[in-house]
Amino acid sequence: MNLRNVKNYILLLAIIIFFLGCSKDKFEATVPAYISIDDILFSTDYATEGSASSNITDAWVYIDDNLVGVYELPATFPVLKEGNVEVKIYAGIKDNGITASRARYLLYDPHIQTINLVPEETIKIIPTVGYNPDVKFTWLEDFETASLSFLYHTRSDTIIMKQNNDVKEGNFSGHVYLESNMDFFEATSIEYGNVPKNGSPVYLEIDFKTNEPVLIGVYHNGIQGGSSYLAKTDGEWKKIYVNLTSLSGAVQSSTALKVFLGMQEFPNAPFTVTNPEVFIDNIKLVHY
Repeated sequence: MNLRNVKNYILLLAIIIFFLGCSKDKFEATVPAYISIDDILFSTDYATEGSASSNITDAWVYIDDNLVGVYELPATFPVLKEGNVEVKIYAGIKDNGITASRARYLLYDPHIQTINLVPEETIKIIPTVGYNPDVKFTWLEDFETASLSFLYHTRSDTIIMKQNNDVKEGNFSGHVYLESNMDFFEATSIEYGNVPKNGSPVYLEIDFKTNEPVLIGVYHNGIQGGSSYLAKTDGEWKKIYVNLTSLSGAVQSSTALKVFLGMQEFPNAPFTVTNPEVFIDNIKLVHY
């Protein structure tokens, strides 16, 4: 036997000894347990936090404080752990209503639960989340009180009216209707001076239904600080979380901020319908 054959024989023998010395379970595929989440429920104290309307699309799942995945709901997913573990489930949203901009909603607290994971078994969790107790509700408008908390541009052709024919919830919602000779509408909140400008999350939550895109954004001391659009909803109510974090900090020297929403027709960008109309409900300006 030449030297090369001796080396090959020794290598083969070493490999055989290694495999024989390993326990069987090290070579068996790990069998996962499964977690199933159909939906994430949301609750509020209506008197202080307003409506429990939400649009939670995803679950951000942590096990023993380690992120195991972000799952579009409903979801069933494997977990390569067993025994008692702590599960934290955070609500995920579509930032600004954009499917590609999924984010953990930092103003909601997580659902926390201890579960026992058993290989090959599925455990169903029904998470319930709520606002973090430190969240501030700078503006709440649900259209259920006698007066409304809006101001209007001096050139606005119309205002927001309370109505009870088409509501998201409760007894009333807001309604904007433009006649065929109207081409401009703009409503704003009052000015707020307590909105953070340090990058802390700032969101405008709103339920809406519209047949024409609606511009929404902020003013800093009368200067527009940025905007986004509410897209047409095809006759259905939708919920959106408008991320104002960067817009609220756009002018660091600003001492006041107000939110606006409006529509305007231009010669090169006419309305797509004869009578634009918008229904709105459950407006919240929320932040830490």
